[in-house]
Amino acid sequence: MARTDQRSGRRAWMVLVVTLGLMAIGSAEAAKNHLIVGFEDTVGTMNYYQTTARVDIQTAMMIYDPLLERDPKDGTLLPHLVTEWKIINDTTWEFKLRPGVKFHNGNPLNAECVRFTIEERILDPKQKSPLLPNWKWVKKVEVVDDLTFRIITDGPYPIVLQRLNFLFPLDPKWTKEMVAKNGEEYLSSYAMGTGPFKFVRFVKGERIELARNENYWKKGYPKFEKMTIRFIPEISTRLAELISGGVDVAHGFLPDLIPTIEKNKNVKVVEVPILRFFFWMFDGDGRAGERSAPLKDVRVRRAIYHAIDREAIIKNVLNNHADLCNIPMNPLQFGADTSIKGLEYNPEKAKALLKEAGYEKGFTLSLWPILALYKQVDEAAAGYLEKVGIKVEIKDYVGRWPEAAKLLTSGKVDGALTTSWGMFSVYDPDAFWPFFFLSPEGPYVYNTDAELMDWMRQARRTLDQEKRKALYKKCQERIIDRVYMMPWFTERAIHGANKNFIYTLGSDEIPRYQYGYFVD
Repeated sequence: MARTDQRSGRRAWMVLVVTLGLMAIGSAEAAKNHLIVGFEDTVGTMNYYQTTARVDIQTAMMIYDPLLERDPKDGTLLPHLVTEWKIINDTTWEFKLRPGVKFHNGNPLNAECVRFTIEERILDPKQKSPLLPNWKWVKKVEVVDDLTFRIITDGPYPIVLQRLNFLFPLDPKWTKEMVAKNGEEYLSSYAMGTGPFKFVRFVKGERIELARNENYWKKGYPKFEKMTIRFIPEISTRLAELISGGVDVAHGFLPDLIPTIEKNKNVKVVEVPILRFFFWMFDGDGRAGERSAPLKDVRVRRAIYHAIDREAIIKNVLNNHADLCNIPMNPLQFGADTSIKGLEYNPEKAKALLKEAGYEKGFTLSLWPILALYKQVDEAAAGYLEKVGIKVEIKDYVGRWPEAAKLLTSGKVDGALTTSWGMFSVYDPDAFWPFFFLSPEGPYVYNTDAELMDWMRQARRTLDQEKRKALYKKCQERIIDRVYMMPWFTERAIHGANKNFIYTLGSDEIPRYQYGYFVD
């Protein structure tokens, strides 16, 4: 396997030393009024309801406001655009909006904005929103008065409030006018929200420029005038920009670079355990064609699981900056059953299963990493797989999630997608499993199991928490037994930051930059 500088902190440091000599550090005064953040991936669209990428969501949080906010310390849901709510009956929830909130263009936020966003931008089949699986439970949204709306569900739905943490109301008037004038594609390059920052410019493949919303309803925030989000997929470049002062915060560092960051007196490491869960999702249906044919046999999927020492990789590659997970969800989520054991590391058993399945001479397995960290893991896993006769071909999509997502949706990702899920900050697997297991609404279904789908649908249609927990246990056991997915670990977000910039990074993986500030 070819190794890149993403594989080695030492090599990244060599690139850094050379690069530093070519960079100038901006003035301290300028830095205090302008926050520059380096993302590890490229934002693909400004149209939030046409993406599932975490960097797109993190960007949306700066431009829009969610209906409910989450306390980054303990995950508690707090009033935000919605100030109060009540349950009318099992299928009717009533909400009150905060008065006086305006979009950046001056148009008022009202209940119609919520109805329009849910019904016309998510639920409308013509939109083909990848977020549709998260909102299929909504039957309709009723506008009661200017600031009051009701969400009518198509049955009891236990996580209504958690979903509203990622519902950003759109301006119906502006949206309709822009689409009529410029077409739907316009929304991928421009944004209009109520949030702490106003959209200024989106230079695709390079950066997003934002400006402080001087009329933000949360008085006193943001503390700085401008924010720029730069897309820097190359980890050594991101490190160089951090140390040189080219960015104030850089996302997505690998554990082996923590010592390098800590050696510099002007920056600090910010590390937080998060909901994000890393896994391999196999093409058990053979959806992608002949190259996935071996994976249609559960014995082959089990052999792959037995062949890899995940604990050793977490220790040696990630320096234990991740936590082994044996279940197909984050243990912090509702219904997690950590008594379920994954398949043990047993290469001899892997060889026996491959022989039994008719693949004694092996086959070629494609792995599709989308981040540098995952590529490191895949490269290490490849060594184990080759020992049992499975050759690995790494399809490198690091920093190219929008491209990978298109291939995934169109059924062209053979072998195993090696990725993670941030759960939309929902502490329930209903924010995760439907995307990969519920058909036809799930966009990434490569393992079709009617009974599994039935259990998942039952769990999202009852308010009985004990019944939900029992159903989730069955789902976890089935996914592991059939090895539709190979769980790996829960992640920790690792940022590097200017030591003088104070901000909070929550377990929901959302940096609260709008509340951040510089100190002398």
